[in-house]
Parts: sequence; C-alpha cells; structure tokens
Amino acid sequence: MELSTSLFEHTLSDHFYPITSDCGRLSMEQKNAFLGQLLTTIDLSALGSLYFHQLKQRVSLVHLSLSKAQPHLTYGLAPANCNQQQSFSLPLKGVNEDADPHCVQYTFSGIPSREERLCVGELHLLFAHQFANALAFEHMRKLATKDTLTALGNRNAFNEASSRLHSRAQRYNEGYGIMVIDLDNFKNVNDEFGHQEGDAVLQAVAAQISSVLRTEDQAFRLGGDEFCCLLTCENKDALIKIAKRLKSRVENHTLLARHGISCSIGGSTYRDGDDVESLFCRADDAMYRVKAAGKNDYIAA
Repeated sequence: MELSTSLFEHTLSDHFYPITSDCGRLSMEQKNAFLGQLLTTIDLSALGSLYFHQLKQRVSLVHLSLSKAQPHLTYGLAPANCNQQQSFSLPLKGVNEDADPHCVQYTFSGIPSREERLCVGELHLLFAHQFANALAFEHMRKLATKDTLTALGNRNAFNEASSRLHSRAQRYNEGYGIMVIDLDNFKNVNDEFGHQEGDAVLQAVAAQISSVLRTEDQAFRLGGDEFCCLLTCENKDALIKIAKRLKSRVENHTLLARHGISCSIGGSTYRDGDDVESLFCRADDAMYRVKAAGKNDYIAA
C-alpha cells in the first residue's frame, strides 16, 4: 500500500504512537461498505462531509481539511491547542499531480494511535479515488455551463441559476431581478471587420458587464450578442444603477466606442405569481422597446 511519505510510515512505529484504540484493521466487507457509501454521491461538498462523518465513527477525528484542493472544503473544528502529533496529511493521488500535489489534512482530538493511522490510511486510498472522480465530474459540469468565448455562464447555466434563485425567492420571500442586454450595431462589426474582431467585442462587453455586477450577481451569454444578468435585488432602483454603470463603461471603452457599440437593456423584478419565464419575457420585451425607440437606453418593466 502506497501512502503519503516516509514520515507517515515511520510514525506507524509502536514507539511513536500508542496502541490504545479499538480501531483495528478493516475487513474487506468493511472496506466495501465504506466504498459503497462514498459512491452514493459525486458532489464534492457532500462527498467530503460523508467521508468526515464516516471516519468519525471509526477514529477520534475532529477536523478534516481538503482546502488545498478546494478552499471551502473543511469539516469539524481543530482543537485550539493542537500540536503537530495530533495532525498529519496524506496526498490525493490522481489530483493535480503535475503541479503541487493536493492533500487531505487529518486532525485528531489527541495523538492518534497506530491503529487509527492505519485505518485512515486504508480509507484515504478509497476516498482519494472517488474524490478524483468527483473533481473530474465538476470540471465537466463547469465546461457544460460555461460560454467558452467570454467565460460567462451559458444558457444552461442561466437555466440552473435562475431556477435556484426563483425557488429561494418563493421560499424566503426575497426579490430578484433579470436584466437582458442586446448589443447595438454588432452585426456591422462582423460584416466589416470579420468574426475575430466580433469576438473581441463580445469579450470586451462581457468584461464590462462583469465589472459592474456585485459579487452575488451573475452574468450569462445566452447566444450571439445577447447577454443576461441575474441580480439579487428587491426593486428596480438597483437595476437602473447597474444599467447606467454598464452604459457608461461601454461608451467609454476604446474598442467598443470605435465600433459604435452600445447596449439596449431591459430589466424586470420578481412579482408574486411570476415564474422565471414570465420574468424573463418582461425584461426581454422591455429591451425590444429600447431597440424600437432608438437603442442605447434602459427600460424597466
């Protein structure tokens, strides 16, 4: 069995850590049962939580950290006066091996026994394999929901995010808004300067949209030169402020100004009885009213 480093193997010595644990070597049946539990999820956060709670049933683990692989994946609380002998790390084989290998840090309530370390070592190998699978799945999921040209979310991402936001609005009576953005004069860029220049324009607009949003807001490219934003706001005032900032950024951007690019923007906020489609349609209709009225403006529906 290949574990972490010679340091870990050295500390398995009876003279280094006491044999005071009821945790013995795992049978094949126990390993299979443990693996069966891990295979019930491919979600990174849920997988880490499941692993932590499964380990706590077998050893005196109090804290598990996967933060080197994913910053938010930490479980339990490490003792305030924890010393080095209460903690050790094991590498995640198959995860980021070309760079600095990721690892899992295990912290115990006291100095772990030899049997506890052996137990963790065996279960770690099973977990590391499933964690690599979960990371690969997460990577593929992100690719499936990201617009490769602008790095914004795509239509699939919008559908997922809007569904979550709408469910939260209904459950907690919280407002949110949708902003639909369509570029003015974009077709002229593609026709006169080619698609490479058109791509540069789309990337520049995407960057300006991202720059005016708050951390909790999200931007998407729905296709062509149509963009959309999901905004966690209670009223139309927030939409108006963001629309004004975006218009100003676009008008003062060197590349966009050179090509005469501006934005027609429509917005709407959540009302009782709305679903995502009705909310989007109001914003979309408002955007087309801007187009019909001369472009480069914002209307709230």
